[in-house]
Amino acid sequence: MGFFDDLLLPEEPPGERTALVRLAPPGEDAARYAPPVDWFAPVLSSHLATAGAGPHVRVVMTGWSLWPRSATLHLSVFRTTRWRSADSTRQSGLRVGLLFSDGRRVTSLDAKEQRLLQWTGSDGRAHSTVTGQAVGLIPLDPGLDNSRRSTFKTDVDLYLAELPPPGIAHLVVEWPDEGVAETRTPIDTAALHAAAAQAVEVWPGLEPPDPAEQPGSFATIQMSGPPGFLAPPLSGHQRAALRHEEEERQRYVPRADWEGIGSEDWKDTSLIQVRLDAGAPPDARFGSEEATPLHRAAEHAAVGAVAALLAHGAEADPHDDEGHSPLWYAACNGDEDSVRRLIAAGADVWTPQTGLWSPGRLLLTTSLAPLVERLPGAMQLPAEEASAFREADALITAFGEQELHTEGLGICFVRGLTEDELIRRLGADPAQCPRADQEHAPFDLMDHQASLRYLGVTSVPGAPGGCVITQDGYMPDDDAVLRAISRGTAAYGIYFNPKGGTFGTLARDGDLVGREEIGLSPDESDPPAYWHFRFWQRRHAFPYGVDVLAYACAAAGLRISDGREALDHDIPRRWVELPPSLRR
Repeated sequence: MGFFDDLLLPEEPPGERTALVRLAPPGEDAARYAPPVDWFAPVLSSHLATAGAGPHVRVVMTGWSLWPRSATLHLSVFRTTRWRSADSTRQSGLRVGLLFSDGRRVTSLDAKEQRLLQWTGSDGRAHSTVTGQAVGLIPLDPGLDNSRRSTFKTDVDLYLAELPPPGIAHLVVEWPDEGVAETRTPIDTAALHAAAAQAVEVWPGLEPPDPAEQPGSFATIQMSGPPGFLAPPLSGHQRAALRHEEEERQRYVPRADWEGIGSEDWKDTSLIQVRLDAGAPPDARFGSEEATPLHRAAEHAAVGAVAALLAHGAEADPHDDEGHSPLWYAACNGDEDSVRRLIAAGADVWTPQTGLWSPGRLLLTTSLAPLVERLPGAMQLPAEEASAFREADALITAFGEQELHTEGLGICFVRGLTEDELIRRLGADPAQCPRADQEHAPFDLMDHQASLRYLGVTSVPGAPGGCVITQDGYMPDDDAVLRAISRGTAAYGIYFNPKGGTFGTLARDGDLVGREEIGLSPDESDPPAYWHFRFWQRRHAFPYGVDVLAYACAAAGLRISDGREALDHDIPRRWVELPPSLRR
């Protein structure tokens, strides 16, 4: 990999370029009015000295840029105060000069001379003009770089078209407006001459360009910021994309372990094959769970990885710390291909792994039952249990196939009550609670605290049916609300807590009789209903959360035939404002 490769995106080669203008060899006057920057790289000579000081200003000489026969003096002006001024070009501003050893002086105040400029226009005709040209110490434009133009520090570059003659010279600075008295700083001219001799000619032997190829005139635009030819850094999005590409390349570097394999990586059969071919152990154990690669592959329905692991000699029936085999996870996922492969490899189908439940028993409750019902040792579900699964599936189906947004949802199922009776138990007058959709609800949907004072009530058909209370909040699962509405009947409230966990509370005859976290994979001590409502299934055909809603509905004693409208935010419902006694 090249030094910059991880910082660049691939690009097409540049197209054919056309010359705008070509550099000619330096002429006699190349360094007369400006540094010969196109042909020479100067020697930078540091010379730090305070060349002038006032109450609010310091003029610091920082050094020189030395060319073969000329020099650029570098000053930096530091200020603690910027003054309001109507006239920025006062004669009592900063004055800079050099006093040579032969008695001559050059300054930033030297009178301009007339300079003749000639050029050929786009019409092919010769043009000329006369302009005033600074001489002596010639101020140079410091450019657009912000590092050279800040609020309290300004760089001043002054060009000297000749090297000072040998002997001691002095830099002279004065700034009356800033209280800087005339100050002299000695200059070692011998050091300047020695440095100038080291300047590098960049293009020795440069040939003159063909005049026919040179433009008569041209224009360029210099914008603030780094030069346009400097390769720009990648954006955050580009860096992330490049990093992702590199990670993808590194993924397939052969290594004899399972380090770095994430949940989704088990579905990448090529990656798993690369690791296995490199010597990654097919029966390795991961962490405290004691899971094997085959467990992980089956857990994520990665049939390709299951096949590759079995082909590399992985044990077909290992158990993790919970006593579950890969076939158990494949059954929980309803992954037919993995189930077939594991059974063919000799996985145990009928030995219970949690309570009475074996992988085969789980499969008997699904559409994959034909894969196991004729295997040796096959069992049949007891009629009562099969009926419980059918009833649970019917309730799950009653909530439809449309995906639900359950995060932050509060919902309560109440058996046998009419809307009017439920509204009265919530302390309101049914006549004052007309049906309205959310857009016309009697509260501001954007005001969360205000919305917690209102519950939506709608009836649901069934045998028995009842009512459903909904809210984008936790009040349908509130203890006081459940006590008020459950007299002589049963109610089950749920809150899908966005901070984690789904909790339900059963109330009967005005008392709270149970509170539980629901929807988790059941263990041996959990009630049979957790199994009947398929909390164990990791992948299923119904929308997320519907199994929990169906469980809550059954826990309250409802057997509804259609629960879709109860959850549809667009369906009008009756909004009940809770009395102070039922508010939190």
